[in-house]
Parts: sequence; structure tokens; C-alpha cells
Amino acid sequence: MKVLYDLPIRIKFAVVLVPLIVIIIAFDYLQIKHNYLDYSDAERLNEALLLGIEINHVVHQLQKERSISMGFYSTDGYDFEEELKIQVSHTDSTIDEFYNELSRGDVDGALARHMDDIALLRTKFGSLNDIREKVVGHQLDVNQILQYYSDINDESLNMVDQLINETRDKEIAQQVHALIYFLKAKERASIERAIGTKAFSTKQMDDELYSQFAALVAEQNSYLDAFRVIADESSHQAFERLVTGHDVNEVDRLRDLIHLRESFGADASYWYDVATSKINAYKKVENNISQRLLTRTDYLARTAFRKFWTFIVLDILIGVIAFYLMSIIVTNLLTNVGILERFTKRISKGDLSKKVSIATKDEIGQYAKTFNVMVDEINKSHNILKKERDKAKFLYNNIYRVSLVVFKNIHQGIFLLDRKYKMSKLYSSAMEEIFGSEKIAGENFANFMRPLIIPRDLEALEMFMKHLFNEDMDEDVVNQLNPIEQVKIYSEKDGVVTTKFIRVNFTRIWRKNRIVNVMVTVSDETESILLQKHLEESEKRKKQETEQVLSILKIDPSLIRGFLYNAKRTLRSISERYETDKESNLQELLNFTFETVHSLKSNAVVIGLDIMSEKFHEIENVISDLQNRDITGKDFLTVLYEIDDADKIIDDMSSMLKKVADIYRKYPSGGHVVSNIMLIDTLERAVKTLSEKMEKPVDFFFKNEANLVIPNEHIETFKDVMIQLIRNTMHHGIESKDIRVLGGKLIRGSVVVELDSPSEELIKITYKDDGRGLDLTEIKGKAVEHGYVTQYEADQLPDEEAAKLIFKNGFTTSDTVNEHAGRGQGMSAVKNLIEGMGAYFEMQFEQGKYFKLTIDLPYSGEQNLESDEHEVIDS
Repeated sequence: MKVLYDLPIRIKFAVVLVPLIVIIIAFDYLQIKHNYLDYSDAERLNEALLLGIEINHVVHQLQKERSISMGFYSTDGYDFEEELKIQVSHTDSTIDEFYNELSRGDVDGALARHMDDIALLRTKFGSLNDIREKVVGHQLDVNQILQYYSDINDESLNMVDQLINETRDKEIAQQVHALIYFLKAKERASIERAIGTKAFSTKQMDDELYSQFAALVAEQNSYLDAFRVIADESSHQAFERLVTGHDVNEVDRLRDLIHLRESFGADASYWYDVATSKINAYKKVENNISQRLLTRTDYLARTAFRKFWTFIVLDILIGVIAFYLMSIIVTNLLTNVGILERFTKRISKGDLSKKVSIATKDEIGQYAKTFNVMVDEINKSHNILKKERDKAKFLYNNIYRVSLVVFKNIHQGIFLLDRKYKMSKLYSSAMEEIFGSEKIAGENFANFMRPLIIPRDLEALEMFMKHLFNEDMDEDVVNQLNPIEQVKIYSEKDGVVTTKFIRVNFTRIWRKNRIVNVMVTVSDETESILLQKHLEESEKRKKQETEQVLSILKIDPSLIRGFLYNAKRTLRSISERYETDKESNLQELLNFTFETVHSLKSNAVVIGLDIMSEKFHEIENVISDLQNRDITGKDFLTVLYEIDDADKIIDDMSSMLKKVADIYRKYPSGGHVVSNIMLIDTLERAVKTLSEKMEKPVDFFFKNEANLVIPNEHIETFKDVMIQLIRNTMHHGIESKDIRVLGGKLIRGSVVVELDSPSEELIKITYKDDGRGLDLTEIKGKAVEHGYVTQYEADQLPDEEAAKLIFKNGFTTSDTVNEHAGRGQGMSAVKNLIEGMGAYFEMQFEQGKYFKLTIDLPYSGEQNLESDEHEVIDS
């Protein structure tokens, strides 16, 4: 609304008058359009009625021709021959009249939307000669004659219905519907005449024809009832007056004979004559209704046309008078307003030498006199104000010089903020040094801070500033909401970005219970903040070194050394592969990296090296974020950065390990045997560690009655396979204590690893747990959910193939991701590792009982242990 108040008077006149004129024009347009549509509708309906009447004449003649053709056929041509020839001539003459009506130019409006229907009707009329030839040649039976003529009449009546059943006048629309019902009743009466003519000609009627006759009588009565319900009084009177007399009664009497189906004593010609007389009476009623509709529509068209032109003339006359009066009033008002406007401009420039003169005695003339009195008063006050201004100027110059000295030497940034959030022109010189900008005075504070702070802090600042000038909020409460009390800012100068930490405080300045300004103080705390961060980083490094020392002290040094060596070599292989494959499939490289890191994390968890397992878990999270989108080499650099960080931790731990080497002095050596003993110890430790972490008591058993030794080239892979299987068992297989008890199992679960050699070339490795086995229903459900198979494929999938789904890359039945499971890489890694050794595996299970994996590893047999040198390890 304020925008409207501030508009110039000329624009205000336009705002008021233009919409008013547009509304009046729109109203006039709608009224004129309404009258025109009424006129157009009445004209179109009048034309349509003329066409409909011509079509009804054709239908009337075709109805007679149909009945005569039925009588002609039923008497084998002995009767009705002359009548048929005469009727054919009448029908053709009526059709020609209809075509002549179509050729008139003034019916185009009625035909505009029905050209296709007219073309179809022409086709139907054109087929009459073919039908007549077949009737004369006795090529059609009674039902075919009835069907052909009825089809033509139905199409004709449908055309009449479409032509006249489109009007805006409700009363005419009702009478049109009454006429349509009457035409349909007349058509049924005509078909009744045709069937009766056939019956009296052949002196018989079969069941099918009688059923059709009875239905026609019932439909005729129904349409007549509908006609009586909606027809007006004049139509009722015409019907009662015209459809009566001897012939109508004779039709009812002969109809009763047909219903008896026992005696057809009447002559067919007599039936035809009396039925025709009744139908001719119907025709008179039809003509009466049509003629009244024509009269009514002609009257409506003339009335609408008269209203149309009357409204246009009156509208133009009123518009001219209104525009003339309006132009006089508006011109006078705008002239006087222009005089006042020029007068006020002179006053605003300080020219008080002239007065305003307006001749009219309206409100504007009174305002002009008031302005003249006001000018005299202003002149008197002007001299007084001049003296006071000179005095104030003297005081201001002295205060301003003192303020400049203070603001130049103070080390804090200080400025005032007004209620529009603009920074004052007077500010301390430290502001330019802190913010690295000289464009400060008059800037909006939020816009000034926009390029210096992150969007989140800027959004909070904008919300906070709205409360600064809220007198209802306590100042302490407002200061607690300060989002930039300590904030990091970024400034750029000569292409160099500088980071600073500043503290910003706000103090309200009150005047008469109103906050007029806010004093803002800014302190540069970069040095103190950086010093604090340096101390925190030092503390973090000390804490990390302490964790490394504790990890080394609580774990067998041989395990740590082997792990660190293998981990560093593995991480180096990722970087080398990136250098060679970075131009090819990065998604495949990402999957390889994930499997490798997942395996390293599993080994770290097993030996209890938490600092490394946590770091590898962080790398997994980074990779997971990248796996669901298309990646570039730049994206993969993020993974390499995390891997480099892990590599630095490994270097730090290796260095720390050397420092505490004197504590142990018992690193294992001795070739394959010692490596296998360490392997068994690692697996046993893995089960124990995971058992404690997951609170599932599980015992580990290792059986090696043949004293077999895993070859050195396969020992790391074998360990990785077993670790993945153990982790899978602990997370998915072994049930909780309560479930095991309910299932009749011991509370403590078991994991058994067994080595056997059925031949000199083969080591059979058996892994078995007594957990819940595999739930194939759950596996199929997850496979459908994650898109590995469709529901139909899952329903058709054999159990053996369904079980193999667990080896799909990325497949998991876990709903959440943690350090033990949920990535879908464990069993996929097992499959890849086994195949990488050139081995084969077979899986067995029973739901709720056990899970078993048998691996056949090709083996030379040269590294078997002597039974008297080493014992079987069973724990």
C-alpha cells in the first residue's frame, strides 16, 4: 500500500481510472458477446430446425417405403407393387428437397460442426437404390429389409438429434428433447406398421418377430410418456387433438389381434392404411411442434439482434459523455496539481520569493492559500534557524576532530551500526587493517561480511541482526545469540587469501527508551587462536603416540611387524595401480581399493590394533560415498590422501616399534612351521576378540591330524579367507545366547577349521560353524530389494543358486554398516581370494544348524611335518 501512497497524482489517476475503464469495457464486451451468442445460437438453431424438418420428411417417406417393401416381400410381389413404385418416387422427391436445402448458403452455420455426419447421411441415402433392387429381386428377407431401412432412419434421426440439440435457451432445449422423444416414438410406430404388414400378409408371426413387435410397442409407449412429461401445453393439445379417431382405435384393435397370434383375419392393405393414417397424425403433431420451434427461434434471433445493436449504441453514447466529463475534471485537477508541484519544487530549492496562485475554490485552491501563509512563517523561522545552525556547526567541528584523533590511535575496530544495519562513516583506523578493506563507510554490515565468512555463519548473522534493535529482548540474551563472537574470516589481496580469527561484540546505544545505534567492537585474535590450535595439535600428536605405544605393548611384536609390513606393501600397491590404471576404469580401481582396505581392516581387528582398524574404517566410508556416483581422477585423489595418511601412521608405528624392540626380543623365525603356528594363534585371537566385542561366546578349534602346513605363498591369503569367514560367522551366523537356548543349542558357539590331505596333490580345508546357517528366503528378499534379481527370477531360483548370491560383490543382508559388516564385500572377497590361489570351494549348510565351506587347495606335499616333531594344535 505504501507504494500506492507514494505515486504521483497523475499515476494515481491512471491507477484508478484505467482499471475502471478496463472493467467497464470488459463488462460491455461480455454483455455484447452474450447478446451476440444468443443471436447466433437462435439463428443456428433456426437453420438446424429447417434442416431437421427436411430430414424428418425423408424419414417419414422412408418409413412408408419400409412398410410397403415388407408387404411386397411377404406376398411375393402380388400386393403393394404399385404402391411401392409410387412411394419410391415420393421418397426420392423428398430426398431431393433435402439436398436443395443443404445447398442453401444460409445453413452453413448449422452444418459447420456436422460435415462428417452429413457426408455419412448422403452415403446412407445413396445406398437406397441398391436396397430397392434387392427388394424387387427378392434377394433380401424380411429381417434384412427391416434392418436396412431402420439403419438409414436411425442415422437420419441421430443427425436430427445432433443438429437441434445444441442451444443455450433452457425452454427451447426442453421442447427440442420433447420433439426428439416424439420422433423416436414415431419411428417405433413405423417399424410396428412394417412388421404388422408382414404379419397380415403371411397370416402368421414367429416368436422372434413377435418379441420384436412387443418391444417396439413398449418402446413407443415409453417415448410417448417421456414426451408427455417434458412437452409444453401446446404440444400436449396438438397431440390430443390430432392423434385420435377411428384409425387410431383400429390400430389398437388390430394390434390386439397380433398379440393373440391366433387369427390374422384383417387384410394387410387395411392394416397398412389405418397404421399409415395414425402415423400421418403423428406427422402432423411433429410438424406442429417443429413450426412452433421455428417461430420461437426466429423471435429469439430478432430479439437478440435488436438487443445487440441497442446495447452497442447506448454503450458508445454513454462512453463518449463519460469520457468528455472525465477529461474536463481530470485536466483541471492535473493543471492545479502541476501548479502546486512547481511551487513546492521552488520551496524545496530555497526560493521563498513567490507565492502560489490557483483560481478554483475547491480543496486545492484552499491548499494554495495555506501554502502562502506557510511561506511567510518559514521566512520568519529561517533567520532563527540560521543562527542556531552556525552555533551547532562550530560545536560539531570541534567534537569531530577529537573523535578522529581517538579513532586513529585505538587498536580495536570500532564503528556504529544504525537501524538499517549500515556502518557509520566514522570508524577506527584499525578496521581497515583487520578487514583489509577501505570500503567500509555506509556499507550494509551483512553485505560487508558476506565475502569474508562462510554461508552458514552469514545466515546466522543476518538472523541475529534482526534482534539487535528489538527493544523487547534483553541485551544479555541477544549477546548469547551472537554467531560471530569468535569467527574465522577470509580476505584476499593481490591474489593471496589471508585467514584471520576475529571477535565481534555488540553494545546497544539507547535514547528515550529506543535503540538508536549499536556500537560494534572488533578484535583481531588470530595469534592467540593459532597458538591455541598449535597446542591442541601437539596434544593430539602426543595422544596418538601414546595409543601407538599402548597398542605395541599389548600385542605380540611379531604380529604387529608382519601386519605393518604387509599393510605398507598393500597400500603401496594401490598407489602404483592408480598410476597405471588412472586413465581406464576408475570404478573398478575403486572396488579393488575397497576390497583391499576391507581385508586390512579385518586383520587389524583380529590382532587388536584399534588405531589402524579405525583408520581403515574411515577410508571405507570415504570409498562408500564415491561408489554410488560417477568418479573422476580428482575424486580418487581423496582416497589416496586418506591412504597416505594411513601410510604415515604405519611409518610412525614402525618407528615406535623399533623404540620398544628391546622389550620383547622374541620375534618368531623358523620358516613355514612358525608361520603356521602364528597363523593359528591369529585365528584364535580373532575369534576371541570378536567374541568379546560382539558379546557372543564362541570357541575356536583347529584340527590337523595329518600335520599339514600351509605353503608360504598361500599363508597370507589363507589367513585373509579365514578372517573373513570368522567375521561373517560372528556377525551373521552365531545367534545370540537367548536364541541359541531356544533352539536347543549350547550357549557357546563353535568355529572349527580342519586340514586334511585326501591326496598328495591336494589340501582339503574345512571351515564349519554351528550357527544359523543360511536363510534362503532372506537372501532372495535382499537380492530383489537391491536389484540383483527380479521377484520372478527369485521365485524360480533353485536353492543352490540362491545360496551363491552371498558371493555377489556388494551383497549383504545387514541393514546397517559398522566395523564388522554391512559393506557387502566379505564373502565376495572370500570367493576372489580362493580363486586367486587356484583353489576350488564347495558350500553346505542347514538353516538353523550349521554353515560349512570346503576348500580344495592344490599342494605339492613337500612341506608336511613329521609327527614326532610337532603336535596337532587344537584349542
